[in-house]
Amino acid sequence: MNARHPGNDVGQVDENDPVVGGDLNAEGVEAKPVIDFATVPGYDNVRLDKSLLPPPPVNYVIPQDQKQPDFMSAPVISEDTARQSLLEHVGQQCCWGKGAAEKMTIKELQSSTSYHYVLETFTEERSTKWDFDPFQGQPVDGPHNGPAPGPWDIPVPFREVFKNETQFREVPHTAYVKDCHGCNAKGFLRCGTCHGRSQIRCSACQGRGRKQVYKNGKHELINCPHCFGTGKRRCARCGGDGRIQCTSCKGCCRLRWFIRLSIVWSNNVGEHVVEKTGLPNQLVSKAAGSLGFQDTQFRVMPVARFPVAEINEASHRLLSSHQFPQRMIHMQRHVIRMVPVTQCFCDHKEKDLTYFVYGLESKVHAPDYPEQCCWGCSIM
Repeated sequence: MNARHPGNDVGQVDENDPVVGGDLNAEGVEAKPVIDFATVPGYDNVRLDKSLLPPPPVNYVIPQDQKQPDFMSAPVISEDTARQSLLEHVGQQCCWGKGAAEKMTIKELQSSTSYHYVLETFTEERSTKWDFDPFQGQPVDGPHNGPAPGPWDIPVPFREVFKNETQFREVPHTAYVKDCHGCNAKGFLRCGTCHGRSQIRCSACQGRGRKQVYKNGKHELINCPHCFGTGKRRCARCGGDGRIQCTSCKGCCRLRWFIRLSIVWSNNVGEHVVEKTGLPNQLVSKAAGSLGFQDTQFRVMPVARFPVAEINEASHRLLSSHQFPQRMIHMQRHVIRMVPVTQCFCDHKEKDLTYFVYGLESKVHAPDYPEQCCWGCSIM
C-alpha cells in the first residue's frame, strides 16, 4: 500500500518510498528514518514525536454569588504539652540525653498560628504520535471502518480526581500495514558488532593469532588457544550469522502503523506558607493542622475574606498562575490549613534555649538542644 493512500491494497509499498536502516549522511552518521505517513483527516501534522493538542474551548462562568465558607480557628497547646512533647522527641533521637529536657525551666511560651494555603488544579493533556507494532496478522482498524474521531472526542475517563495518571489509546480507524522501513521488509539487519562479517577480532591475542608464553626457561610463540591461530572469533551477538533480527518488526517484515493517543492527568499544586517565627516553612507544610477553609469547584474563586491578608494575596497570585492553555481543567480545590506553633523560651544551666512545638501531633523542632550526644554510650 502506498502510505499516502491507506485505502489501497494493504501491505503494498511504493517503489519510491524512502527506505532507511543503516543509510549514512554526508558526515558519515547514520541517518534518521524518513517515513511517509498515511494521511488521516484531522491528524495531518502527526509525526513520530509527541504533538500536543489544545483542548476545545469550555465556556464556564464562575457564579458571582458563590459563597465563601466560614473560617475556623486553630487550637493552642499548653505548657505541659510542650514539655512532654520535647521529652518524647528526645527519647526518639539516638544518643540524646533527657537531662536538659527534664531540668530546664520554661520561662515563656509564645503561641501563634501558621497558615498553609494549597491550590490544586486537576488538568488533562492529550497528545498524538504515530506508533507501530509488528504485523502478525492481527486485526487492522483502518479508514475502511469509518472516519477517525477527533482526539478530544474519544472518551477516556480518569480513575480518581486530583491524582496523576497516564493512559494510552489507539485512535480508531487510523491503522494500516506497511513494509518495515528498518529492514526493507527483510526481517533482519546487518550485525553492528561484526558488520556482517560473522567474525570479530580475537581479544585474547588482539587479532595476531599467536601469543607469547614462557616455557622451559625461554619465550615461545604459540597459536592462540582462543581463536586457534586465526586471529578471529565467532561474533557472539549474531552467532556467526552476520545478521540480527530487525528491532522494529521483530522479524515479521511488516508493521502495523496507527496513531497513538496519550492522555495525561496532572494534579498541579501551588502552595504558600505564612510563618512568622523561625520554624522552617517545609515543616509547617508537612505538619497536621486544623482545616480553616476548603472549597472544590470546576473553577474556584480567589480567597478574599480571610483575616490574614497574605493568604488572600497568595490565593489571587496562584490562581492567576494556574492557567493551562494546552490542557483541559477538570476541577480545582483550595484549602487553608492552620497549624499551631508554640515557641518555647527556656533556661538551662544559665543558658537560654529555644525550641518549637508545632502541628496537631505536637512535633518538635529543637536544633539547639544542648544534649545531642550522650558521652556515656558505647558501641558494641
